[in-house]
Amino acid sequence: MGQGTAESHSTHSGAQISLLRTFFRTLALMILLLLIFFNYKNLIQFYSAFSIANAMTHIDLNQLLEKGFILDIAFFLIVTLFLHVLWAVIITISCRPWFLRFADNIVRTQIWFILLLLHLILVLAANSLLYPTSLLGIFRNSPLVSIPFISLLSLILFSNFLYGVMSLLFPSKGLANILGATLMCLLLATFWIVDVPNGQARVNIEQPNLFIIGIDGLRPDHLAYRGADFSLAPKLNTLLSQASVYDKTYTPMGRTYVAWMSILSGLYPTNNGARFNLAPPELVQKPFPLVDALSKRGYQTTYAMDERRFNQIDEEYGFDSVVGPKVGAADAIIANLADLPLVNLLINTPVGQYLFPYLNINRAYGKTYDPQLFNKRVVTSLSTTAPNFLAIHFCQLHWPFTSKDFVELDSNQWQGNYNHFMYKAMLKKVDSQLDDFMTQLAHKGMLDNAHVYIISDHGEGFMLPQDKLTTQDEKGRQLNVSAWGHGTNLLAQEQTHVLLAHLRYSLGKPVNQSQRIDGLFSLVDIVPTLYADLGLPLSTKVDGQALPRHTRPDLDNRMVFVESSLPVRSVNASFINEKKVLSETASQYEVRENGRAVMKTENYWRNIALKQRAVYHRQWQLVLFPDDREPVLVNTQTKDWHYLDNYKGKAPWREMLFSLCEHYKSDPGMDVSNTCIKYLN
Repeated sequence: MGQGTAESHSTHSGAQISLLRTFFRTLALMILLLLIFFNYKNLIQFYSAFSIANAMTHIDLNQLLEKGFILDIAFFLIVTLFLHVLWAVIITISCRPWFLRFADNIVRTQIWFILLLLHLILVLAANSLLYPTSLLGIFRNSPLVSIPFISLLSLILFSNFLYGVMSLLFPSKGLANILGATLMCLLLATFWIVDVPNGQARVNIEQPNLFIIGIDGLRPDHLAYRGADFSLAPKLNTLLSQASVYDKTYTPMGRTYVAWMSILSGLYPTNNGARFNLAPPELVQKPFPLVDALSKRGYQTTYAMDERRFNQIDEEYGFDSVVGPKVGAADAIIANLADLPLVNLLINTPVGQYLFPYLNINRAYGKTYDPQLFNKRVVTSLSTTAPNFLAIHFCQLHWPFTSKDFVELDSNQWQGNYNHFMYKAMLKKVDSQLDDFMTQLAHKGMLDNAHVYIISDHGEGFMLPQDKLTTQDEKGRQLNVSAWGHGTNLLAQEQTHVLLAHLRYSLGKPVNQSQRIDGLFSLVDIVPTLYADLGLPLSTKVDGQALPRHTRPDLDNRMVFVESSLPVRSVNASFINEKKVLSETASQYEVRENGRAVMKTENYWRNIALKQRAVYHRQWQLVLFPDDREPVLVNTQTKDWHYLDNYKGKAPWREMLFSLCEHYKSDPGMDVSNTCIKYLN
């Protein structure tokens, strides 16, 4: 009997040693797999994390060593490594019950290898099922990618792991007790992984909720009210058919951050200080007077955006809360490193927002972005005891036109332009997201008393035939009258023409008049309109005008100003090479101690001189260029253009030029060719 006890003790001691060796063997394989995955991605993707990092060397190296930037990258790498260490621990513990039964090292090695292989199959299959556009979704379209198979394998492996844990913690307990404890742990784990629905009750608020819903890059001419195919965005088109739509609306600049700064301040960029994306924060106006006024009125104020690389609006601008991914220069590098199965599977769990703040609900990391999860996070953040002011922006329609699911291939939409084809495919996805968001708002009673403004921040240029102005004037002189992207060329009308619509909700249904209001409008008009909606005294300076509730004859008489962004050659292309964009622009920016990238102050002022500037009046547009080119006058109805020195028509160009020169007179480098003096004196 003593001999048997000694043999048993020896077996258990051997098991402990074997488990330790098994852990290190598993961990070594995990690290090897990470290296294999990383190199595999580098081979098949157009640009790698290394190439992005190399392009960022155009930024001063000392800036890349800023504490915030280094900590962000280090945190991601440490979390990623820790998860794979944890995975190795799970596999090792899963081996323990079998190692106690079998003392032979060859059998143990076979058991370990089978469990390791099953774990790898599970993680890769789940990644392929949930995120098929992942570069490591290698099992997509295979029999392994099925819910029954993944569910069964998950249950088997998880039960085996928990049995190993219970047998480790309670080696003397019987099988029934261990199985009961295992079942309890399964239930607790399910509760942890699954995002529990919010149980807040609907409430009635006397003051109306205020919602500004932005859709990035949405072109009005792709909507039914402008004659487009209704099926491109059926939910949005239905919504707009019940709205007051302001027909000719322009963005102050075709860049997201600058547009939202104008939306929320009611000021043109010349007056709010935001002349470029990533403008130095000390040069822009904040907090927003509107947000402050609403807070004093008892509103909870929230800003939400699912892609924040170039839009850094946060609590410093006056908002009570901000929903969205973390802001920082590390975003681009982390997003290129992140496509790993284990990372992907955890991003959208409740713990994912803490482990991966740059990736969770981040449209820029489209491989795992879940629009419904973003919607839910935003709606859950809203107050049910106070009126809400929410400014939210959806970015699915922005380049690179990708998502976690493959787009629907509709051959009828293919016209030989890849970017435009993908844009229309993503329009359907953002249409579904908007519909889900409005449904969630209605379900929580947020639309029982509400004003809803639906806008786009800018349009998008695809070099489409219908976008082009006439290619030459009556003297045969040529002009670049079209361009890719947004914010690059003011002559490309599709870049600056945007959507602006209003709906007044009562008891969950629109009660406003459905109409299309003619006139000339700007995104700076929303702030004074909100003051008017609430009957608040307008105690701050604004450039906008309160939006009318019906067409008036005087609406065409105003002047609306638009300016271009930083000219970037690599952006004006059918395919945007992120490495080339970074190489061309990185030297313009600096990384500050908090890890955020901002435009260098000296470059900010220097780049203002490189802007195109324009004014709209009735059907006319007048454009000033930063070089010595003649001003260009455009008839937006007929799409004819004229150099001003050759124009003989009746357009009110003198009044337009005077307004343009006055509006931008304080800009550095404004009118170096003395155009204002030449034509106005």
